[in-house]
Amino acid sequence: MTYRAGIILMFLFLFLNDLFAQDYRVSGKVVDKSNHHPLAFVNIRINEGNYGGTTDIDGNFDIRTRFPVHSLDLSYVGYHPEKYAVSEDVEKNIIVALERKEIVLDEVLIYPEENPAHRIIHKVVANRDANDPEKMESFSYTSYDKMIFTVNLDSLNRQDTALLSASEKELVDFFGEKDIFIMETVSERTFLAPDRDHEKVIATKVSGFRDPVFVFLISQIQSTSFYDELIRIADKNFVNPISKGSTRKYFFQIEDTTYSSASDSIFIISFRPRINTNFDGLKGVLMISSNGWAIKNVRAEPADERGTVRIRIQQMYEHIDGRRWFPVQLNTDVIFGNIAANTDSASYNLLGIGKSYLRDIELDPEIIRRKLGPVGVDVEPRATERKEEFWGKYRVDSLNARERKTYAFVDSIGREIQFDRMAKTFETVLRGSIPWKILDFHLYRLMRYNPYEGFYLGLGASTNEKLSRFISIGGFWGYGFKDQRAKFGGNLDFNIYRRNEVKLGFQYYNDVKERGGVRFFDDQPRLLRPDYFRNFLVRQKNHTESYNASLTFRALKHFTWYAGFGISRKEAFQDYYYGNSSNGTSLLMNTFHFTNLTLGTRFAFREKILRTPRAILSLGSDYPVLHLQYTRGFNNVMDGEFAYNRVDVKIEKTFYTKYLGETSLMLKGGYVDGDLPQCNLYNGNGSFRTFTVFAPQSFATMRMNEFLSNRYVALYFTHDFGNLLTGGEKFNPKFMISANAAFGDLNNTEKHFNTGIKTLEHGYYESGLLINNLLNLRIYEIGIGYFYRFGPYSYRKSFENMAFKISVVFPFQGFSNR
Repeated sequence: MTYRAGIILMFLFLFLNDLFAQDYRVSGKVVDKSNHHPLAFVNIRINEGNYGGTTDIDGNFDIRTRFPVHSLDLSYVGYHPEKYAVSEDVEKNIIVALERKEIVLDEVLIYPEENPAHRIIHKVVANRDANDPEKMESFSYTSYDKMIFTVNLDSLNRQDTALLSASEKELVDFFGEKDIFIMETVSERTFLAPDRDHEKVIATKVSGFRDPVFVFLISQIQSTSFYDELIRIADKNFVNPISKGSTRKYFFQIEDTTYSSASDSIFIISFRPRINTNFDGLKGVLMISSNGWAIKNVRAEPADERGTVRIRIQQMYEHIDGRRWFPVQLNTDVIFGNIAANTDSASYNLLGIGKSYLRDIELDPEIIRRKLGPVGVDVEPRATERKEEFWGKYRVDSLNARERKTYAFVDSIGREIQFDRMAKTFETVLRGSIPWKILDFHLYRLMRYNPYEGFYLGLGASTNEKLSRFISIGGFWGYGFKDQRAKFGGNLDFNIYRRNEVKLGFQYYNDVKERGGVRFFDDQPRLLRPDYFRNFLVRQKNHTESYNASLTFRALKHFTWYAGFGISRKEAFQDYYYGNSSNGTSLLMNTFHFTNLTLGTRFAFREKILRTPRAILSLGSDYPVLHLQYTRGFNNVMDGEFAYNRVDVKIEKTFYTKYLGETSLMLKGGYVDGDLPQCNLYNGNGSFRTFTVFAPQSFATMRMNEFLSNRYVALYFTHDFGNLLTGGEKFNPKFMISANAAFGDLNNTEKHFNTGIKTLEHGYYESGLLINNLLNLRIYEIGIGYFYRFGPYSYRKSFENMAFKISVVFPFQGFSNR
């Protein structure tokens, strides 16, 4: 046989051997031994070698090899390692239970040089942009999300039922076959660099509800990518363990090393904040692939467990088309420490279990930029009407008996006690109204107090969507027991084009308005916002009768526009007079007539909007938000007596800084170029009482109506350290600092009579300290604060420069319904 023939036969043998080689397969699930919950990303080695695989995000594994599998070696951070013998007759549906152990990461480990985990973390950080999906030019995918809420009965299920009390048995029986709540969503996400992001919800199903009120719940709990400098979980930012400088703040330890089927090294690295550090950090496990030094899997949760709600996240990445790592599965567990089912002897917390599966992933598809408008999340009108055949195309597994029973049980209750109506009521209350049949009754019109009106009692309502989605008719009437005058008014609004929020409104009111106050066209009364507390302190108001017509709409992607025309008549506060010159004669006036044209805009660059068939909700913007408003006053037009130009500006920005906390800035300014009475100028925006409730974006030590300006600029600064300065287990105060400054001026002071005028040209300064969360009442937090006034306008007596505050922090303050 020739040499060439031998080579050919050898290759032929290898080819046939490969062709007819037996393919061995072993599959199953890995669970926690105590509660049988699936364990994601468990490291599995085959036959005591280095090759194997990991469980997926649901604890499942499916390993194929070219040689028989005799044993599995399983290892998982926080659990005892396990060796499982695989028999020839049982290679499928294997269940392996791992036993939890108490783990303490020893920071006293002495390495010969650098911690070997640091070299890996540094490589991951260096390759973040190359691996971050949101650094791509574009991508798209379809996501199936499912979230279940139940009660954590693990400890009860491990007990002998004969030893359970009657209430415990009742609890086990109730939750033995069903859960509290289940929701599913199918959405199509499209991303275009740098941050054009659109998600279209094509199907949503919520037990007990037909209205998609919770459609954005899962997507808002955790980010799809784990590569940002800050990881946002729910409403809080955390320093990413793979961010710049993280090795100085986090302790990393290599727990294990294995190899993928493509012979890439997989490093299992645990992490947590270093001892004696205090920052918003995470703890968990990273699985890093040497292929691109990218994240393959991650488990993470806040290192600080003191919160009333604890969240654990898991993410699984795959190498798509051999080009790039991309997330394919996400898990979210939410443990509610403040909501529980109670028995005679114990409480069992509410638990949320969320899972997201990404499919139809396309990398760098062609996307037309103009098709990605300002709406970040858009719910299709038919999203709640999808049939089971449609859902079957997207569900990873069909619904099990427990899930079907949950739907049937909760749907029946929802129909009986009308969950949709309750949800709409809750949403409306957050906006400051109480719905009843075809009417929404406005809470701020029912009762209020201020030093000018005293106690005010009244009633205000407007028609809602039950009467018409396109027309709303409203009115109010009330009475102030100190000023002894009735207030009343009405409005007629037309929702012309909901998609672009085009609204035409007509309004009449006979009411009181703050003297020298500033109001932008999109300002709305929000009872749960702390700045609303300032309304309780206003001492000087003008009785005002006004007729207005307005048009608001959204256009040019990031802009909301306003145009309004109005006439008004205002009465002076008490014995104030304004000296107006006419034909060389000075006239003292205490009643003023205005005819105004107002143009305004709100610019929120790349603001994310959630649009459902019924409502529009702002999810905020990462950029400064600009409010700009111009008013032109006309003389001798429809009884107007004053010709002037007025410009009002407001810029707001909130941002988070690693290791420091959250900073909020607001810059406000105004300018009036004509001579006007004090009712249409600027009053300084004070909120002083020696001891009162804190009102943000106001001057805590400035007396009410202490200053008067026709041009001014004010800066409000607050910085919230959160938990960064404290480390108590039970007592957990949150520190916040504040500093405010203002400058202003007033022309023609000689025209204002019977008022103590002070101007702001020398600059007004104050600073303060707030200690929040001294008392946590679950639905809100209470704290205390202290402010001090200094600079040119400070008083000689130190005590007169002081103001003491009570701080009240509500949930849901970050959501602005529009």
